[in-house]
Amino acid sequence: MLRSVWALVRLTRPVFLLGGLTLYGLGTAMAASQGASIRLDRLALGQVMVTAIQLFAQYTNEYFDAEGDALNTRRTWFSGGSGVLGAGGLARAAAGRAMRIAAVCGAAAIVATATQSPATAALGALCMFGAWAYSAPPLSLMGSGLGELSASLIVAFLTPLTALSLHGGRLDSGMAAALASLVLLHWAMLLAFSLPDQFSDAAVGKRTLVVRIGATRAAGAHAVLIGAALALLAALGLTWPPALYVWVAFPVAVWQAGIVIWRARGHDAGAHAMTTGAVGLFVLASAALLLGFVLA
Repeated sequence: MLRSVWALVRLTRPVFLLGGLTLYGLGTAMAASQGASIRLDRLALGQVMVTAIQLFAQYTNEYFDAEGDALNTRRTWFSGGSGVLGAGGLARAAAGRAMRIAAVCGAAAIVATATQSPATAALGALCMFGAWAYSAPPLSLMGSGLGELSASLIVAFLTPLTALSLHGGRLDSGMAAALASLVLLHWAMLLAFSLPDQFSDAAVGKRTLVVRIGATRAAGAHAVLIGAALALLAALGLTWPPALYVWVAFPVAVWQAGIVIWRARGHDAGAHAMTTGAVGLFVLASAALLLGFVLA
């Protein structure tokens, strides 16, 4: 029994839920910075919707990507799926049941949110559709070369926008640029995740962007995305204080871009270090931006 419970926890991958909390908190801080009144009931309702949709996305991906994950011998803490489906773990059907439960919870939360803010509920519905389209046929965006970008838009842009909308805030140009920088960093993170999975993905016909363009070009794209994110923040200048806090992530950004390029050129750079650095950069930038809004 305890073994099954632990397998379900691993399938859920709670560490990823912390990202949803941070990004939803960022959107809430954005609204508060504009003088919006933050109501605890709305705050809780929106977070329930975001978390339910996030769980739906994770379980859906586990269910539809089970074949490729089973072949993966280079799984890291953050890439390659949970690794609990199949022999000695949970049956694939367990992920299907979890997916359906999360779908019901997400749909219920969207309906409840619609009573408070129809626009926010529409954003939730869009995110839920995107979560399904990423993994499930007929679109299966995760193997189209577009999946990384679509996931990054949902996670790094629409999640904060959901909180901003729910509390009656407005998206100004500075906020849009800051969120765009997070989209680029998240996209770079997903490329780093795909590098260790390249061969298992190719074996099952999952043509991710890394599979399509190869490891060397993907490493270059990863560095370009990080550079573009930093350039966006630099363009905001000293007149937009929240962006200044993100520069604490600059050393991590340089190290992360370097280690991915180093690995792509055939050198021995650990996959765990590469993927952990990618997560660290995105989380650090998101948290620093959140702090910037709180202190601004």
